[in-house]
Amino acid sequence: MLLKKIYGLRFSAFLGAKVSKNTEENAWSCKGNISSLEFLSQKNPELLKSRDECGAGPIHHAAASANLAVIRLIVTVVAPEELNTQDDHGRTPLHWAVEKNQEGSCSLLLELGADPNILNLSLTAPLHLAISLEHNNLVQVSLTHCCYMIKRLMLHMQDNIVIHCLWILIFIYFCYNDRATLFDHVELAEYLVSKVNTGADIDCIDCKGLSPLLLATTCSAWKTVSFLLLKGADFRVKDKAGRNFLHLVIFQPKGLKNLPENLLQSKAVRELMSDEDYEGCTPLHYACKLGIHDSVKNMLSQKICLGRKSKQKKSGLHFAAEYGRLNTCIRLLETISDSRLLNEGEENGLTPLHLASRGGHTKVVELLLRRGALFQSDYKGWSCLHHAAAEGYTQTMVILLAANVKLLDYTNEEGNTALHLAARAGHVAAVKLLLNRGALFMLNKNGASFLHEAVRNEVNEALFLTLQHLLDLCMVESEHDPNNINYHITYNFKWLQAPILLKKYAKTDKSMNFQPLAALNAMVQYNRLELLTHPVCQKYLEMKWKAYGSKVHLLNLAVYLLGLLPLTYLIINLKPTQNTSVNGTTVTMASVSFRTQSYMISVCIVMVLVMNVYAICKELVQLAQQRLIYFMDSTNVSDWASAISSLVFVIPLFFSVDNKWHWEAGALAILFAWINFLLYFQRFERFGIYVVMFGEIIKTLISTIVLFVFLLLAFGLSFYALMLHRVEFNSISLSLAQTFVMTVGELNYQNTLLEAYEQGQLAFPEISYFIFVLFVLLMPILLMNLMIGLAVGDIAEVQRNATLKRIAMQINLHTNLEEKLPYWYMKRVDKPSITIYPNKKCEKVLVKETEVRVRLNTNARKSCPLEREIMKQKYRLKEISSVLEKQHNLLKLIIQKMEITSEADEHDGPQDFRAITSALPSSISRGSRWVPLIRALGVKK
Repeated sequence: MLLKKIYGLRFSAFLGAKVSKNTEENAWSCKGNISSLEFLSQKNPELLKSRDECGAGPIHHAAASANLAVIRLIVTVVAPEELNTQDDHGRTPLHWAVEKNQEGSCSLLLELGADPNILNLSLTAPLHLAISLEHNNLVQVSLTHCCYMIKRLMLHMQDNIVIHCLWILIFIYFCYNDRATLFDHVELAEYLVSKVNTGADIDCIDCKGLSPLLLATTCSAWKTVSFLLLKGADFRVKDKAGRNFLHLVIFQPKGLKNLPENLLQSKAVRELMSDEDYEGCTPLHYACKLGIHDSVKNMLSQKICLGRKSKQKKSGLHFAAEYGRLNTCIRLLETISDSRLLNEGEENGLTPLHLASRGGHTKVVELLLRRGALFQSDYKGWSCLHHAAAEGYTQTMVILLAANVKLLDYTNEEGNTALHLAARAGHVAAVKLLLNRGALFMLNKNGASFLHEAVRNEVNEALFLTLQHLLDLCMVESEHDPNNINYHITYNFKWLQAPILLKKYAKTDKSMNFQPLAALNAMVQYNRLELLTHPVCQKYLEMKWKAYGSKVHLLNLAVYLLGLLPLTYLIINLKPTQNTSVNGTTVTMASVSFRTQSYMISVCIVMVLVMNVYAICKELVQLAQQRLIYFMDSTNVSDWASAISSLVFVIPLFFSVDNKWHWEAGALAILFAWINFLLYFQRFERFGIYVVMFGEIIKTLISTIVLFVFLLLAFGLSFYALMLHRVEFNSISLSLAQTFVMTVGELNYQNTLLEAYEQGQLAFPEISYFIFVLFVLLMPILLMNLMIGLAVGDIAEVQRNATLKRIAMQINLHTNLEEKLPYWYMKRVDKPSITIYPNKKCEKVLVKETEVRVRLNTNARKSCPLEREIMKQKYRLKEISSVLEKQHNLLKLIIQKMEITSEADEHDGPQDFRAITSALPSSISRGSRWVPLIRALGVKK
């Protein structure tokens, strides 16, 4: 505030002070009025140390506006330490002068002793800032002062210091922006080199093993490279990785195109083309690895030996094939005269075909196969298909299997096939492809199949796909047209059941565990509805149902009817009569006497008694067998209720009891009996699903019944307290019953409220209407629609659960029956496979409703018009893609003949950033102390 009062300035972070219109001191600062400032400083020298809102003092603003006299005055009056004061951003006056490009201020500050090495909060020194802002004059001033100071201190080291500045210049230009050519200021390089004395070492190596020439090459500063070569820089110098000048040129975009042709033709450069780094790689190896085919072409024209290999025994063809460089591979194969290079392995025995297959480079694989590549194995016994399957490249696998189908079941030294490796790596598409091609289920040397590998590596999707594929193989469609009358589908059940002969052996051999329908029971246990609804599983259950399930179930249904129909006959014929008189209402039961009543009634009474005693005995046997599992089935409750209530109803008839309580038991008995009869139909395929869905919806209703009960109780008690004029609400039980009826829509508004209100019978009219309106909103509208939404909104999940439950009940029925049926009967009715003729009339009539319409062989099924159009469009797109590829290749040949080059031609194969990163020199790839500085400059800009 004090500085603002004196100078009339409002400071900002970067632009300096804004002039205030109403202060006289304003002009002093703008014009550098030294006399006025001297007058103020004599009165109070501490005013020259004042700070504004940004922490900047008068010397900062004087440096930014090039007021040299003010700078001298402040330094003289205050102290030289004021030269290095920093604002809130850590900037010294020298930073301010550089930002405003004030050469005079910079020179004066350096002469007065300002420290040029102070970094601001962005870790930027004034020299760095001058270079980044491209103020070349300030760079020269800074370096001149630097050399002058060093000459005074250490005269003999000034040349090396300038070389170090040259390193800094090149590296800063590269790191500040990823485009090195943007900052390729050769003028600064010329100025720096001009400061070096004659005979000084221009190839001085820094701590990272880079000379200025190597660093400029790494940064793609080609003008600087040309200048340094012109000045005699040694291009034989190597970095710490043993890479020479040409190695680093190859790493840059366009490769050898960046160098003049006359330099490439020199003998010394040709010798560098065969020079190896510490990994044994020549520039040709890196050119093949990065896919710079023009550089490969230039080096091949120099008659370089293609047989040179790295320390990993990789040739240039190995690198090109590994990284998918198609054009590079073509040029190499056109030049190779020794065919052994095509099939020669590296240190692990991997040939170019192995490496291309492992990378999924389909074009390169096709090229190598056309040129005669052999299907060899590496030192571990892996074929090219093993490598492709381990990485999951299905298109490459298709090409390899089309060339050599024997690779499908080829095993490595561990006994693993390609199927083992695909399952181990979790490549589901590769597993599916191999299974569709007919791969055998083989065991490796550890006794594990590909399923064991999938389980061990928790590849659940591969397991599910495998099981589904097995079921697909069990369904074979004939080659007839789908509309032909002889068209048929054969369903094989070999994977769903063990041979029936094992059941016979299991009786004598106790160590053998034979479980009927073991596969389907496992599917039910783990809720594999997709497998249970597979056509093969459906046909298998249908076969079991037709063989013995339907017969046994219909027999149970007939036995149940022996008790249900007589009970129904008794309820109809023994209905009591009701007599109404002045004294009240009396109920007269029908007389029952075995002597006088009809023979049919007597038989029905006996039948009901016998069948319900039989039902209770059957339930007791089930309870003894199933134990705790018995109580988990809710249908058992209904069976007990039906049997007990039937006995309570029929036993008093033997003794001609005149009480009416047994007739109430009969009403419950007939209710539960018919409900149980409905449950028998849930095992039938056509309408059993709806019976099970009804049960699932009841479960949803029960889960919301708590809400319903509390609301019913709340409004029932309210109406009981308010509706004093209505008989329906005289008691709590009647009030609750009437409220329940009103909930489903029987509001009876006119009789309940309107007439009573008009006649003045409502004891509490206002609150009664309020409660009634609230009831209408919450109960009939909100609650009922909520229950309907819960029942209908989740119908898909209900249907899924119902389907799974129905199939589970059917499987449970067949499992229990097979455990009890004798071997000779099962041998007669059980079938290992069935054949269905869906187009024959008899088949259409018998299985019209139960026929599974899903066929997995899409090539043979009758497709709909939309599917046919989609397939046509798919084939057309494939044809267009093939034609475009041919035209593209033809245009490339024409362009090559016309010697036209484009940037698109420089791209060869897929871009592999990991390869480029590993190819960079270690000095660049490692973390540098300059990185935080460059990032800070980028953020600031």
